[in-house]
Amino acid sequence: MITVKLLDTVSQIEDKVNQAIAEKANEILIQNKTNILQKCRSLISGWVSSQPEMQSLQSSVPGSLAGQFGLYPGQSISTVGTIIRAVENSITIDLKKFNRKLSGGLEVNFQPSSFINLLSLPQGFVNYENGSLHWLQWLLLKGDTVIVVNYQYNPSSGIGRSGLGNMVSGGFFRVPPQFSGTDKDNFITRALIGPSQEEAIVKIFKDVLGA
Repeated sequence: MITVKLLDTVSQIEDKVNQAIAEKANEILIQNKTNILQKCRSLISGWVSSQPEMQSLQSSVPGSLAGQFGLYPGQSISTVGTIIRAVENSITIDLKKFNRKLSGGLEVNFQPSSFINLLSLPQGFVNYENGSLHWLQWLLLKGDTVIVVNYQYNPSSGIGRSGLGNMVSGGFFRVPPQFSGTDKDNFITRALIGPSQEEAIVKIFKDVLGA
């Protein structure tokens, strides 16, 4: 009969096992960090472009957001692409290495809550002879607040900066309620937060890490 005598205590053995697991987990995460980042970024285009606000911005129909914000012809399509790239580039990954207590992990951060990366985009403004309009701020943050008093949008083809309507005297203007956003609920938060988005991110981790 062969007798095996353990010289380490149960606590010491557990510590060594955890250390080995932590080292292997850290190795895998470090090797796949860039791959995970790229795969997360690849999700953004579909999520953001499918939002009704983005589709309305690209519409050439009077009454669309392109017309209501007075975007110049061609401006809205390129702007949507710029917004998508800004959100893609905002993604960061924070690797917190596992320790012997197996505390750690990989944290993926989507989109600053301040929206500074979007609010600072020059494409989010419409510049005209007497000044500029920060329409992207209206869409993201102003909610149902009245933005312009004594003027209202008149949808009509062939007139205005956009060729989709102009502002006429009377009434008021605000972002249409079906599109209005606040800092907690706008087309960006709706694009990034939800069960299907969480499922897609989890799948990336499983695929990359072989879980």
